[in-house]
Amino acid sequence: MVSLAESREAGGNRDQQVGLVACEEALGAARAGNYGVGAVLVDPSGEIAVRGRNQAFYPRFRSDLHAEMVVMNAFEDRHPLSKDMSGYSLVCSLEPCPMCLARLLIAGVERVKFIARDELGGMVAHLDRLPLAWQRLRRTDQFSEADVSEEMRQLSSDCFVLNLQSLREQLWER
Repeated sequence: MVSLAESREAGGNRDQQVGLVACEEALGAARAGNYGVGAVLVDPSGEIAVRGRNQAFYPRFRSDLHAEMVVMNAFEDRHPLSKDMSGYSLVCSLEPCPMCLARLLIAGVERVKFIARDELGGMVAHLDRLPLAWQRLRRTDQFSEADVSEEMRQLSSDCFVLNLQSLREQLWER
């Protein structure tokens, strides 16, 4: 696996390699019967610390197990005494929803990058509408689009919509 630092040195799209890992997780999530969303937490040295995928429907329904939540749960379980997320980056295949965005703000992840926009459920585009208390937690450049190819953005979007309609129907039935 190429670290973020090595990817930057090689030129091109600096988040391409870690973006591919996020998309692999997204595809795995969709194949398992979940929303096709994946996330990767990268440590300050540029190495992958945790990777995860959406698990909201399988193996059992857990509305909180979005990919970002799975990654942050695993990180916080492994590092219960960690008080500082400086230098950590989270790359997710899809723009974080309101719930995940709030979690990432509270956790203090230094940078959050997303591959594909979520026009219907994404919250990054609406940061200015957060309540003042939440806005105060935000760093100026904390959230941004990942530097990946257009093909990677399309792959990420394709993973998300693989079983989107059937999962939405399951939610409506609840």
